[in-house]
Amino acid sequence: MFKFLFGLAIAVTLAGGAAAQPVNSPDQQERAVGPYLYLTDSSGNKVLLSTQFWRNDLKYDDRAFHRFLDVMAALEKRGFRKNDKAVIDWDKPEPVVRCYIYLEDMQTARKAKGTVVSDSRLWCADNGASEHEVRPSDTPKHVDEVMKYFDEYFARAKSKLHQKSATR
Repeated sequence: MFKFLFGLAIAVTLAGGAAAQPVNSPDQQERAVGPYLYLTDSSGNKVLLSTQFWRNDLKYDDRAFHRFLDVMAALEKRGFRKNDKAVIDWDKPEPVVRCYIYLEDMQTARKAKGTVVSDSRLWCADNGASEHEVRPSDTPKHVDEVMKYFDEYFARAKSKLHQKSATR
């Protein structure tokens, strides 16, 4: 997995440009790179972790890359490991929690002081709440905020899953 991430870091570094962080234009959307990773824990619970590299500001992309690594490391500390097979049976009906973490997400992006500011959004299926946006993504405490809401949503979804299986 680190070979993939190292290659991704080199690709982002070589693709430098001169603008600020993301712009919401068709040209920018074509240049953006959106890596993703599927992870599972020993119980089969699943997480899709994704980010964007806008390729128009090397320093911003570098910070985004480190946020991606930090969230991945935090998930690994919680027992999640990379699992390429998870994509194949992602929607397979089974009693597991499915969570999504989209870092540097343009769906939640907004304009601030003439530039586009990307945020993160996350949710876990059947957790009893809609997705949560963590704003803005380029702050020192962002990863902590993302993981705080992940833990909360994951715990609720897991609890609801156990309640469903207990009533069967």
